[in-house]
Amino acid sequence: MPGSIRSSIVPARRAAIGVLVAVAAALGVGGCGSTAHSATTAVLGGASAPPSTAPATAPAPVSAARLSAAQLPDGATEKWQAIAPARAQPVSGRGVQVNECATVHGATTWQQLAYAGAYGTPAEQDVFSFPSSAAAHAAEQGLAAQMDACQSTSRTLQSTSHVVVDARVARTASTPQGAAWSRQWTGVEGLSAAGPQTDHLYTVQVGSTLAVVHFDQWAASHTAPYSTRADQALLSAVARQLG
Repeated sequence: MPGSIRSSIVPARRAAIGVLVAVAAALGVGGCGSTAHSATTAVLGGASAPPSTAPATAPAPVSAARLSAAQLPDGATEKWQAIAPARAQPVSGRGVQVNECATVHGATTWQQLAYAGAYGTPAEQDVFSFPSSAAAHAAEQGLAAQMDACQSTSRTLQSTSHVVVDARVARTASTPQGAAWSRQWTGVEGLSAAGPQTDHLYTVQVGSTLAVVHFDQWAASHTAPYSTRADQALLSAVARQLG
């Protein structure tokens, strides 16, 4: 993944998601048996996280900002299940990478809540708090600029990884508080699963808080792709939660 990333953040994210995928499998969530699902379990499940000294819970305003599982994108189809308690940690002075293209900078705390869907695919809500509204706005604008350049970034990654170069990234919705994107591509194994997929990412900033919601759809598992026509409404729903 390109971009600046602090070493203590990505291993923790990989390990957390790996554990969540394993829990989901034990609970019977998924079971699609796709190549992409196997790749994700292998890549993410093998990482180990450093010991955490983060507080067990996030500040109350951050906790209240989450969508419910039913409010997440494509909830009727995916039937998202939260598969671990929300995890909060201080991140002052460190960047938090949300995908191959984008990193959040300048946050003071990061709350992470992960889900598994009916097809075994992952979703995540990240809520970041900042020292000021101006800092949160700058982070959202930086994230948006990185995502607007994600097609080029993804194609470069595909080329250097000897994967078919086919990434297509589009902004699917915008509001005064944030935006949504979809990325259709042949994924590069690592932080993404290998193989054809469509990844969706949403950013919303209200006051000193920035929310990032993202989920993936693997082509081998999803015969009916998610319609991005609902993306505008999702951005509005996230903004109401943050407000």
